[in-house]
Amino acid sequence: MKTLLRNALIVTMNENNDVIEHGAIAIDGKRMTYVGPAEWTPAGPFDRIIDAERLIAIPGMINSHCHSPANLVRGMMPGRPLEIWRTYYRASLRDMREEDFYASALLGGMEMLKNGATTVLDHFFGNQACRFMGAGAAIQAMRDLGLRHVVALTLSDKNYEETIPLNHPLPQVDAEIQRMSASEAKETQAWIDDCEAFIETFHAPERLTIACPGPSAVQRCTDRLLVGSAELSRKRKLPIHIHLAETKPQAVMGQRIYGTSLLRHLDEIGVLDETMSLAHAIWVEPEDIELFAKRGATPVHNPASNLRIGSGFAPVKEYIRAGVKVALGTDGAASNDGQNMFDAVRLATLIHSQAGSDFNHWIAPQQALAMATRNGARAFGIDAGAIAPGKLADIVLLRRDTAAFTPLNDVLGQIVFCENGASVDAVLVDGEVVVEAGRLTKVDEAEVLRLATQARLRLDPSIAREFAAAKTMEPSLTEMYFRVFGQKTQ
Repeated sequence: MKTLLRNALIVTMNENNDVIEHGAIAIDGKRMTYVGPAEWTPAGPFDRIIDAERLIAIPGMINSHCHSPANLVRGMMPGRPLEIWRTYYRASLRDMREEDFYASALLGGMEMLKNGATTVLDHFFGNQACRFMGAGAAIQAMRDLGLRHVVALTLSDKNYEETIPLNHPLPQVDAEIQRMSASEAKETQAWIDDCEAFIETFHAPERLTIACPGPSAVQRCTDRLLVGSAELSRKRKLPIHIHLAETKPQAVMGQRIYGTSLLRHLDEIGVLDETMSLAHAIWVEPEDIELFAKRGATPVHNPASNLRIGSGFAPVKEYIRAGVKVALGTDGAASNDGQNMFDAVRLATLIHSQAGSDFNHWIAPQQALAMATRNGARAFGIDAGAIAPGKLADIVLLRRDTAAFTPLNDVLGQIVFCENGASVDAVLVDGEVVVEAGRLTKVDEAEVLRLATQARLRLDPSIAREFAAAKTMEPSLTEMYFRVFGQKTQ
């Protein structure tokens, strides 16, 4: 099918950040064939012509880190540091079934598409009672929506107590620690075999799916699992995704286990390269920033989640100054409560403008939008993230007749600082219109809400029971938190 978008204001997000007034975009099948002034549009015929005179075209945004099972528990997690918060979140997954993972991914995917994201990295951990922990159901949901997705299967082969600096936990929590280990860890080769079978079953870029390894975090994996995951990604020419140094206790564990930073350990075992993206990357050392630049790996900034659970401020300005390509994510709805990439872009621009810091290096709008577009595409090897000939036709059309763009003073600045998703009119993925007039075209939105509500109601008794068990962990984890930060337990 050939489509023409005519007379749009095009924010290309190419390397020059070109903006084209009265531009045209010609699409043939899944790819753009022409981007430029409307008067030079190649001759048709076109199967569909979209009059975009009152529209702004931007590349579809790429949410480079989230967890789709979290959508069913948005808004209900306590405001606690990650190590405490995580016990509640993981507890909420223990009774989830395939249909719950489908409903949760459908809900989050709907929110992302309607707010201008066309690709998501789903770092998937669900329930080991389901095949591939339920990831197949999430993949089906995203295919049904028409949302491009990279699904990184979360792998961990260390017992829970080996991964955090607990100090003689109270005896009553031993049973809960053992349950956490049983639900999360598995033998190394079994994980590698599962991940290879997962990739063999689901990897299909022509169906919008990239399936790849997703080791949970450096300190949660043996070197054998980390190396095996990297070998699998290289053999299959796939990306690899992992959490890195999200909290200070994790950095402490890096020194305790390896005698070095978590990132440097990845480099020492030969797995750090341009195919690896690393979520959070907050508690890093100055030498780590240089190492990111040298190896071409991608830190993924998750500003809302970092604020929500008090993880800290990632050194984004320092990454950019070193030439590191930073990507951007929402994280899961259990530590963000939403999946809106416009929120992530705005926060990424604002929170690094600290008083007294060099304002010449505050995050500029074009830098934040690059994190959400071309940098994410680069991280996952996807030929998207910019509006340019030859790129995949993942495009978002924003209405200009909204408060966010009235008056239209600086289109880049207003996309970043003023827009919240309310102006999204249409979204194309692979050249197919999947949102039109602000509504999904492939899935009934009322049915998405019904399925999510039904799943959450079914899970309510188990979540209440599992939260009570998770609460027994709080005293030991609280002691650890204050000890790591050199304070007395409050």
